[in-house]
Formats: sequence, C-alpha cells, structure tokens
Amino acid sequence: MHLLHSPADIARSIGENAKTLRLSKNLSRRTLAEKSGVSESTIKRFETTGIVTLEALILLATALDERNAVTKLFSPEHPHSMDELKNAKRKRGMR
Repeated sequence: MHLLHSPADIARSIGENAKTLRLSKNLSRRTLAEKSGVSESTIKRFETTGIVTLEALILLATALDERNAVTKLFSPEHPHSMDELKNAKRKRGMR
C-alpha cells in the first residue's frame, strides 16, 4: 500500500482544519474546552499535531457542530447502479 500522505500528515491536516473551523466560529480554545469537555491543552495538541483520542475528537466535533462528519467516517456509500446494488448484497470474505 502506498500513501501520498503519511498518517501523521493527515492527522496534522485534520487538526489544522479543526483550528480553522474553531476560529471561523469565533471560539477561543477556552470556550471550546468548556463546550466540549476537552481540556485546552488537548485542543492545542490536537490543533498542532493532530493527535487526539477518538472520544475527544467526537466531543470536539459535536461542540463544533460537525458530529455528522465523524459519524460518516466509515459509512459505506449507497449503491449508484444496479451492478453496485447486486455486488453490495454479496457477503465479503466468503467463498
């Protein structure tokens, strides 16, 4: 498997996006910490490194009105054609 971006690069980008979103909503880290229940230091680490627990990510996403984006993270796409619909009914990993 070849990745164009390392997991660390992707994590940092997500943290930067969270910071941009927080600032666009005119929220300080302190206010976001109060709204989310996530400490200011955790928010700062997340925004700069992308490192955060899944639980903290969900709390932050909820406080930033972005919970839907997190809950859709591993959701399968709906079929767009009859062939995709037929293949979706197949059980993967079974022979």
